[in-house]
Amino acid sequence: MYFSHPITRRDVLKTAGAVGATVLLPSCAHHLPLDKRKIPDFGDASRPFLGLATSLREEHDYEAVVGGDLPPGLRGTLYRNGPGLFDRGGLRKRHLIDGDGMLQAFCFHDKGVRYRNRFVRTQKFLEEQSAGRFTRPTWSTQAPGGWPANFWRAGDIISQAGISPVYRNGQLYAFDESSLPYVLDPDTLETKGETTFGLPRDLSIYSGHPKLDPQTGEWLHFGVLHGPSPAIHLTIFKRDGSFREHRSLPMPRYVYMHDWFATSRHFIIALQPMEIKVWGFLLGFRSLAESLRWNAGEGTLLMVLDRHAPGEPLLLETEAWYMWHSINAVSAGGEIVADFVGYREPDHLVGNDPYVSAVMEGRKGEYRWPGEVRRYRIDLRGKRVTQEAIYGGRCEWPRINDRHMFAPCRYVYLANSRPDEFFWSAVSRLDLYEGKEERFQFPPGVYCCEPNFVELPGTKNDPGSRSAPGWVLSEIYDSGTRKSSLAVFDAERVSSGPVALVRLSHHVPFSYHGWWRAEST
Repeated sequence: MYFSHPITRRDVLKTAGAVGATVLLPSCAHHLPLDKRKIPDFGDASRPFLGLATSLREEHDYEAVVGGDLPPGLRGTLYRNGPGLFDRGGLRKRHLIDGDGMLQAFCFHDKGVRYRNRFVRTQKFLEEQSAGRFTRPTWSTQAPGGWPANFWRAGDIISQAGISPVYRNGQLYAFDESSLPYVLDPDTLETKGETTFGLPRDLSIYSGHPKLDPQTGEWLHFGVLHGPSPAIHLTIFKRDGSFREHRSLPMPRYVYMHDWFATSRHFIIALQPMEIKVWGFLLGFRSLAESLRWNAGEGTLLMVLDRHAPGEPLLLETEAWYMWHSINAVSAGGEIVADFVGYREPDHLVGNDPYVSAVMEGRKGEYRWPGEVRRYRIDLRGKRVTQEAIYGGRCEWPRINDRHMFAPCRYVYLANSRPDEFFWSAVSRLDLYEGKEERFQFPPGVYCCEPNFVELPGTKNDPGSRSAPGWVLSEIYDSGTRKSSLAVFDAERVSSGPVALVRLSHHVPFSYHGWWRAEST
């Protein structure tokens, strides 16, 4: 995560003085790394989920064992990205979504599936690998050494390249939160280095969720430059990768955002009330993750911008729902319909004992408000927005047929959890037109992640068609065997369960996002 630094020394001294003498005490740094010795790898019978928060320290390259029948038309590579390493030198990160990025590749060929994983050789990874210990603060975890080691180190939080993979124009990219992505070789997963996409280094910034327009081929990017004067950056590249446009505009609120919406005609940015109390972080008292505060009373402010013409954004207020991931958005006439997974309260992320932090200590923590599918209806002429619930499940990790982006697509694929669990253990196909769900529930102790849809080659089905031939791929972890697999579903018969399992010889920590590269690309 990048930060701008126009704060003066006078500002620092004034704020530090207001804090008082406590700044002199190293103990004022409250979010230092955990002691790894107190958290066992893989947990036990009462904590089967801990395998998903256990580092994978080795890199592999082998032909996987396949159970069942691989579909003959499924040829290409599934890339997955997520934090693969949580620990160094006996210390451990404090947050499930904080770790060194690790790319995986499942290469489907005529004789089976070859598996490969590689850590992204970011500047941070190489520096800490050489030192054998944590050297930098990260999103959730302060650097070892107490307050003096964390004072004014916002600029030292740099990319871990651990959120999403994108394959485009012969290159594989690994994205992180509001930083510059890394380029990797799409076949070997070798890290080539950080990229600015040919632009001046300080011109733009990128999030983990760019959007590809299937009609124009344009690549749409959103990012936030954090600091005392935070700014939203929007960057567009043409189909051939050449630069088209960049915009920068001030944020009306200083809040944390992870994803956004785009349509064929608009950009929509949801400024949800996840406020950043930045001074405690800048002065080294707490991590950035622990500086987040949910203020539902402020509501969500939607910024609507014309994608094809500069101008002032339309600002609309609505009820506060936290969003990790958007599903899709469509501009039609004078209305925008935008679907997302929303949380009434993001207590799994912020609060007294949020789950994503507690799990790193081997505990369950709080998770009372799961995600559900919701819809914004934005009336551009009337300048108003309404919200409605579409599906009241316990879901996350929504994916659609990427070829149907910005169109009124029918199906979204989701990961669902049991009522008493945080981690996801079911794969669903939800009909957004009729609200009907088809689900496969894995046995207890087996967990899944984001379901990636792969379209059957040669099909040109309409976004609203009931027929959606293809496959759904979801990486799973079996706490009984302590190993992971890739589950392959028939997309039109999800409830029948996997038609094949690509079995790995080891576990994989919970990974976030995937990208399918067809054999011909």
